[in-house]
Amino acid sequence: MKKVVCLLLFICILTSAVAQERRFTAGAKIGLSSSQVSGDDLAGFNKAGLSAGLLSAMLFSKKWTTQFELLFIQKGSKYIAHPDQGDLNYYRLQLNYLEVPVLLQYHFKQFTFEAGPGFGYLINYKEEDESGDISDYRPFNKSEISYHVGINYLIIHHLGVNVRYSNSISSIRDHLSGAQTLRNPGQQNTVLQLAFSITFGNAKE
Repeated sequence: MKKVVCLLLFICILTSAVAQERRFTAGAKIGLSSSQVSGDDLAGFNKAGLSAGLLSAMLFSKKWTTQFELLFIQKGSKYIAHPDQGDLNYYRLQLNYLEVPVLLQYHFKQFTFEAGPGFGYLINYKEEDESGDISDYRPFNKSEISYHVGINYLIIHHLGVNVRYSNSISSIRDHLSGAQTLRNPGQQNTVLQLAFSITFGNAKE
């Protein structure tokens, strides 16, 4: 948690410094996430969630910006039972994160292409199956490092829509067997996001 607080403090100081030169924009975004957890044997982006937060972008040239975000995002995994087919299995995992993506962006007409790392802190989680709450069975790591790639489209001035894919680099917890390899360190989040953003301020070079 201290690392997240220090990073947010750094972002605030950096944003304040460039604000005097009017080389930044700030705003907010809200949307939906669809996620799965690799390594849990449940395929498909079946877990829906909320994604919302603040953003600040710094202008380096007419084409390039760096965008910092502070997001609350829900990730996880889900499997729904099908009693009519004799399938009584049920599983639901909800992971609530505070996440800070740091994105390098390239602007082309009304499109913006973005990529960069993300740093997450697990606020809380709930894991349950057909037998009930199993949250205490296998704990999750508090921190997560991830990578993000996405594309933005400017609908009208200051209003845009964003589609983004992200995946863990670090593991969110060990596999059930405890086995880890360099290419398969443990369970990881995979997330698709669709969000709308509104920005304020006129960044100029």
